[in-house]
Amino acid sequence: MNAEEKRILEAVTRRRHLTPAWFFGYEHPAHVYSVQERHREVMGLLSRSDYRPLTDVRILDVGCGDGNMLRQFLEWGAAPANLAGIDLQADAVDRARQLSPGVDVRCGSAAYLPWPTGYFDLVCQFTVFSSILDVDTRRRIASEMDRVLRPGKAIVWYDLAYDNPRNPDVRGVKPRHIRGLFPDYELRLRPITLAPPLARRLPVGLLPVVYPLLSAIPLLCSHLLGLLIKPGPAVEADRQ
Repeated sequence: MNAEEKRILEAVTRRRHLTPAWFFGYEHPAHVYSVQERHREVMGLLSRSDYRPLTDVRILDVGCGDGNMLRQFLEWGAAPANLAGIDLQADAVDRARQLSPGVDVRCGSAAYLPWPTGYFDLVCQFTVFSSILDVDTRRRIASEMDRVLRPGKAIVWYDLAYDNPRNPDVRGVKPRHIRGLFPDYELRLRPITLAPPLARRLPVGLLPVVYPLLSAIPLLCSHLLGLLIKPGPAVEADRQ
């Protein structure tokens, strides 16, 4: 584990102690709306890009945490044997394994992915790169994601686009940064997720109406969601 990965784990531990459990939990209605919005948009991306059904799609979630998104892919029809995840946090990986039997979840560094070249049809990252401040570590992880992804396939990207002045442990990742990490990829990105400080201030009773209206305004959104398309014709991976 390098110095940057140690810093990330320390930052995660600090956040756990300083942030109330409900702050990013399903007990908070605004969080529920943002998660549901992201799930709808990811489903739409996959449908429009001929990834549905997910039955035979091999998927890797980089920075999978406790496997929440892996279980969402299961709900959408993916086979457990085709799902994999990796995370630095040993306790989160233990929970992912308990809750997601049959899914290949590893504890380790995304800078050294333990899967063969071209193994996956879809690679995902949800708010991973914004937690990495070291440029070389970002590049190494991007290179590994590219290596394990089949030509012509895609990365699902969801991450913070702006710095958070209240959290020095994260840094926004703008489109120019993404192009620098994946220079040959086609980027299909759009703003999403009403900025949490604003969303949390909305009256709960008005969320069903106001959240969709405000989240449709790009300037009020804090994240970018989309696909990064790897160049080259899609080729059949060795399924042996």
